[in-house]
Amino acid sequence: MYEDFFGLQERPFKLLPDPGYLFLSHQHRLALVHLEYGLLNNAGFVVITGEIGTGKTTLIKTLLQRLDQTTLVASIFNTTVGPDEFSSLVLQELEQETAGHNRAEKIEQLNAFLISCYARGQRVVLIVDEAQNLSLETLEEIRLLSNLQTDKDYLIQIILVGQPELRRKLLHSGLQQLAQRISVHYHLKPLNEVETSAYIRHRLSVSGGKDAEDIFSGEAMEVIYKYTQGIPRLINLLCDACLVHGFADQVQALTASIVEDVIKDDGAGSFWALASTTASKPEDAGRHAADTPESTGSEDRLWTLEEQVGQIGKGLLALSRLVHERLLSDGVPSRGGETGAEKQLLQFLEEERAKVRLLEKQCHKHIEQIAELSHTSHEVVSAENTPVTKMISPWRRLWPPGSFYSKLRFIIKR
Repeated sequence: MYEDFFGLQERPFKLLPDPGYLFLSHQHRLALVHLEYGLLNNAGFVVITGEIGTGKTTLIKTLLQRLDQTTLVASIFNTTVGPDEFSSLVLQELEQETAGHNRAEKIEQLNAFLISCYARGQRVVLIVDEAQNLSLETLEEIRLLSNLQTDKDYLIQIILVGQPELRRKLLHSGLQQLAQRISVHYHLKPLNEVETSAYIRHRLSVSGGKDAEDIFSGEAMEVIYKYTQGIPRLINLLCDACLVHGFADQVQALTASIVEDVIKDDGAGSFWALASTTASKPEDAGRHAADTPESTGSEDRLWTLEEQVGQIGKGLLALSRLVHERLLSDGVPSRGGETGAEKQLLQFLEEERAKVRLLEKQCHKHIEQIAELSHTSHEVVSAENTPVTKMISPWRRLWPPGSFYSKLRFIIKR
């Protein structure tokens, strides 16, 4: 429709997951390394979670493209089934006709097939998308599949992909054995503002080359981030609507005002109806109000740094665990003999450590600024007439024992 007008080969913001348009933000690269490392090292259960539209399915499709011919993949998308139906679906996806009628016979048939694949040097991977919809009984059935193993290796590797509800469901007391078998878990978050702009330019470049990268102005991309909060699916939806709007008005340079017009035109329509139920509202971004007007900017910045440190800290701990598991496993390669995935993992580990150290310094700086502002905003009371409980320093009032920052040094030292 608008491709020729904007000099594009195809629509760059289609909603269908397309690995050809994969934008590898830092967290997406990290998630992909986790997936590859888990599969290469026969990690058993791998769990990938994220909000709706954060790129989970695209990431999985990219992983499948990188697998060699010795890997058999069974993909399950219908997750509103019971344990018995699920076993039948797995056999069906592996192109095996169901020989038995009860669950025990189906498991026995699957076990025989997996053993034959293992003997031929083939790897079998089961991918379950929308796994948050699985019942507790079906998840327990999936755990039983992980019992199919040799003395050293799993006969089938299982990847569960789902929304944040999956993480909460896996905390159920009845799924404790399943949770203990999860070797790799990564949670995808929405893109930040810088990544959102890079994402838009990337998709335009893939579709139309370098000349197409500047169709949206910098201010337009800021507005896009404000309304989508960095969720890729919403970005695609809004950008596509803006391109249609520009084509209709014969405008090739899309500005912030055009994006605002699209939002207003679709206020009761598809885009804003979806955005308002998925993305956080822009006016809710400053969720922590400061005690004084002067400290507002510092506290907002501090809470942003806290979120960044928390995310990087979790990734650092996960990476450390993977590296230690690899070093403690049998058959550790000699020095200089690491695989490509392992080298990437070690490189990411060092990058994460450096980022945590930098963010720790920034956090401490903002804490001191807020404490100083808070101190000057209160009336000075003489120490002789002040109870001990009121003589606590402003820093301690803001960051009591057990708070995020008090635990930060412990996390980093680990």
